[in-house]
Amino acid sequence: MKFVKLAAIALMCSSLTACITFPTDESNTVKVLWDDTDALLGCAHKGTVIGSQGHFYDYWLHADKDMVWGTLNEMRIKAAKLGADTIYLYKPLGFTGSVTMIANAYDCEVPAVESTIYSTTDSVSTAVKMPVEAAAK
Repeated sequence: MKFVKLAAIALMCSSLTACITFPTDESNTVKVLWDDTDALLGCAHKGTVIGSQGHFYDYWLHADKDMVWGTLNEMRIKAAKLGADTIYLYKPLGFTGSVTMIANAYDCEVPAVESTIYSTTDSVSTAVKMPVEAAAK
């Protein structure tokens, strides 16, 4: 009976441990940047992704490098689902029991859509003229 209780406790504890996230075929193509903002010129912003690995109760079961690798893989998977091919990491948050990172996801293969805020005066005046002329009709 004592053995059964110990086995049940061991089974419950092992079910609480988290696995490290492994890359998928799609996420393997997502690049990770953290110190080269010039590489983002012409990229389209797709969103922000967050990755986290480890918990207060099982962090001691995983090496730090494995949790960092898993966190990056989790963010790359999320970025691939957004249609991004690059993530740009924010400064990593300090961690002692888990690893959490935040990044912006970008699509750098497709040119970014030109923003009207930074448009030239010709394109702005054309954009303003068209609705005015259409309203006059």
